[in-house]
Amino acid sequence: MFEFTEDDLKANKRGQLSQSQKEWLKMVGKGGVRLQSFNVWIAIGFMFLGLCLILALFLQNEDIRAALFANPSNLWIFPVLIVVVAGILVLSLLLARWNANKLGNAVLSSALGNIRFDRDSSGESSITTYYVIVGKKKFKFGDDISGAFKEGEKYRFYYCKAGFYEFVMSYERMEK
Repeated sequence: MFEFTEDDLKANKRGQLSQSQKEWLKMVGKGGVRLQSFNVWIAIGFMFLGLCLILALFLQNEDIRAALFANPSNLWIFPVLIVVVAGILVLSLLLARWNANKLGNAVLSSALGNIRFDRDSSGESSITTYYVIVGKKKFKFGDDISGAFKEGEKYRFYYCKAGFYEFVMSYERMEK
């Protein structure tokens, strides 16, 4: 789960990210932008599919067709919906790019303290979130990583928090 080299740890001890860590963070940010761009195209496809289905249903029957064209405000609904949905999609792309930029300029932080473990289960979705608590800082994980650390031992975690993302970059066990 934690893939860092001795060079990464040395750079983190100096309060810096290593070059490979910087590149990895930029790659994660670019991946988020690509994924969001793909999602936008899917949303646009579903939007036009839905509009075509609605128009097909409206144009099927002469009485409904007459009702659609009887009031000009009925015709304004479709362009307004397209503009609103397009605005939401553009904002989602901008947010993804903002997060990618924050990841590219991430600042390294550290947490020092004794390790504690906790977990939280959602009753409805049966998803379990695992926590590693280092001093007063709580880190979330999707998998149980309690085997990687000894509870009660003192560790220093080096991490980056940028936007929605928080990544543990490296860690070291501290002597008592």
